[in-house]
Amino acid sequence: MYEGKEKALILDEDVKLNETSYKEIWDKINELAFVIELDKEFTPVYFVDFNNKFCSDLGYSKDELRSVLPSDILKGDNWKDKAEIFRKLIYQKSINKIELILRTKDKKSIFVESDISIFSNGEKNFVLVIAMDITERKKLEKELKGILNGIPDVIKVYNTDYTISFFNEAGYNFYKKMPEEVNGKMCYEILARKEKCVDCSFEEVIETKEMLSRERYIPELNKFMDVCYNPVMGEDGELLFIVERLRDITEKKILDKILKDSKERYKQIINSSPEAVVIIVDNKIVLANNETCNIFGISYNELIGSNVYNRFQEKYKKALHKRFRNIITEKRIKDVYDYEFYLSNNKLVNLQISYSYIVYEGKAAIIAVIRDITEMKQEIRKAAEFQKNTLQNTFPAQKFINTTSVYVPGNTISGDFYRIYEISESRILGIITDVRGKGISAALNISAFDVLCSQEVAKIHEPMDIVINLNEKLTKYYEENYIAICCFSMDFNKNELKVVGAGINQFLFQKKGQGIEEKIVEGPFLGMFENSEFCEQILSFESGDKVFFFTDGLDFILDEDRIIQEYMEDASIFEFKNYLDGFLSDSILDAGKLKDDCTMVAMEVK
Repeated sequence: MYEGKEKALILDEDVKLNETSYKEIWDKINELAFVIELDKEFTPVYFVDFNNKFCSDLGYSKDELRSVLPSDILKGDNWKDKAEIFRKLIYQKSINKIELILRTKDKKSIFVESDISIFSNGEKNFVLVIAMDITERKKLEKELKGILNGIPDVIKVYNTDYTISFFNEAGYNFYKKMPEEVNGKMCYEILARKEKCVDCSFEEVIETKEMLSRERYIPELNKFMDVCYNPVMGEDGELLFIVERLRDITEKKILDKILKDSKERYKQIINSSPEAVVIIVDNKIVLANNETCNIFGISYNELIGSNVYNRFQEKYKKALHKRFRNIITEKRIKDVYDYEFYLSNNKLVNLQISYSYIVYEGKAAIIAVIRDITEMKQEIRKAAEFQKNTLQNTFPAQKFINTTSVYVPGNTISGDFYRIYEISESRILGIITDVRGKGISAALNISAFDVLCSQEVAKIHEPMDIVINLNEKLTKYYEENYIAICCFSMDFNKNELKVVGAGINQFLFQKKGQGIEEKIVEGPFLGMFENSEFCEQILSFESGDKVFFFTDGLDFILDEDRIIQEYMEDASIFEFKNYLDGFLSDSILDAGKLKDDCTMVAMEVK
């Protein structure tokens, strides 16, 4: 009997010792650790336990935390999503590298990367969360995204465990992937590989923490790439990311080989290229590969020695003379232009040609790499046609004003947009928009933003209120997309024009019989800052007054020589529209494409 009591006392002491040891280990963990009880719907209901670091990082004492609900700490609007994460644990038992946002006592946010596991006690379910603070990494990641999206090279940012954090826009376009198809995957999975590359340089960069550059051939893409790995270090000297830059040097590799070999060797090398390649000397085609003959449907002997200008339509020849002269004199590399070609069977194709300066047999020459982009152009034209059909071509308040517009995309699909709403019989509200970027991604952003604008205009009708509300929504939901707009309203009872700028900060106003005035409405791009301040101009107008709103593709209107503005002062808005359309059409023929999307909305009071 006594012996049994003695064993029980010894067992109690062991339990107390084990509990003490557990507490010591628990509080020595240098990561945030906590246990939450879940209800039957797998929603967090109570904090059961937490370590010292969890308390200190969140700014609570242990006594304070015992009365705090998980919903006060785990930041997020949709609790169903978090319940779904915990529900998955029934089958997986543990989930790693889940990102959560914790709210501190002073309402600041801490970003953490968490390993979560579930355990049960009776009928109750609990989750154990071991979390690492990645707030510094997330801030750096956001800064990097803004910087890297402006770089034309392919940029890939990796975590130290080889998983992808994100690409820049050029990277997603290069691999033809969406962010959700890439982020969080292993680097080699993007190339449909099952294991890391034999010549992988990651381990060397992680070990040395030094920049590494090399050339790689990627067979899946049939491209030679100049690759640079750059480690990004935190303030504590720990490795946060590895930034990989890729530059396509396939054409350069072809050029390097060409410069080293004889004429026959030239032909062998360019024939190994998957793209059509020709070499031009003194305006004559002196060398071409088999793929060139296949594209144009003519024999090699027929092509060699022919004048290169005879292969182009008449409308391109004037600009082509100037282009070839500039490539030779300035020794340009990778000067890219798109053309329409009629082949020998009268079939119309779209070809993209990349010109580069080389020396061929001691003479200045041009190597042209030709790609058939007909199918891609057809798809883009369909998207452009759809976009054009959504443009407003009839305008409200016709009994008070004449309205016209100019809309010329820089590259088939535009990132510009405009819309004028009829608020009442005597009042209109308009928005002209310029979304960052070009092409299909910009067009999709325009469509989404048009919906946001329509929702705001349905509720409020003051330009300042609309701009402030749109900025709030973009800051919250579109962190990476800065949008420039100019919002205006015209009240024909009060003869009052109100204009608010956000990225589009200039417009032109002309009183009848007077000169053009440049007006400024200061304000940053929408989505840049949470509490941005915007300026408003209020002007009175009368019959014969004109106002012009335009995106930055038409900034040349503001040139100091005032030649265009002097024409605007005497011309009607319709005459000026025709002038701009002709000017931009000539610019496209001369340069191959516009530098930016060009959009204008002009109004003249009756």
